[in-house]
Amino acid sequence: MFTPELYYGNIEYKLYISLKKKERILSQFFFRMREGNGKSIYIIGITDTGFLFIQNLNLIIKSINNLLTIVKKYATYKIKVFTKKSYVYAIVTFLNYNFEKNVLLNYL
Repeated sequence: MFTPELYYGNIEYKLYISLKKKERILSQFFFRMREGNGKSIYIIGITDTGFLFIQNLNLIIKSINNLLTIVKKYATYKIKVFTKKSYVYAIVTFLNYNFEKNVLLNYL
């Protein structure tokens, strides 16, 4: 469905987001925000190779909530949820064009 995830760039694929790896998620978020000059895109419900995997809407919603719990104070966001046949996925776009100036200095 999607092309495989690239190492560089502002797009991050996540099959599922758990609160158990907060620091890792936050680190990846900062990397993607820097790569996108204040904009990052998370596609939730797909593998790193770009295949849809999740069929349960509740898992997508829980992943979105977990992601927002970890990173919402660093950017504004927009959420879109999609279905493709029996699969469901979400695209969450984060924006903070003052990211380098404000967020990283306050985080450190």
